[in-house]
Amino acid sequence: MMTVKRALEMIDFLMVYEKKMQDAMADPTKSWNIGTPNIKDLAKTLSDSHGDSVHILDNIKKELIPNCKHPKKMRDKTSDGQWYCMNCNLDL
Repeated sequence: MMTVKRALEMIDFLMVYEKKMQDAMADPTKSWNIGTPNIKDLAKTLSDSHGDSVHILDNIKKELIPNCKHPKKMRDKTSDGQWYCMNCNLDL
């Protein structure tokens, strides 16, 4: 079972990867940014695409993080002793 915490970790991992790819495509010292204008335009398009992915993942992450105060009456433990909020299902 995937917890919200695990989903957030996966999104963070993807955001770091997409940011690295965006920076790599935009790097002016790379061969694809020194060549012909068509290749430079393609590299910029790819960089922009990776940037868009970062924004989309960030919006998904914001939707997953609830605005919950985790009231004490809504807290429970799993069988392995992990506390979580029954209201928003976030690990505490």
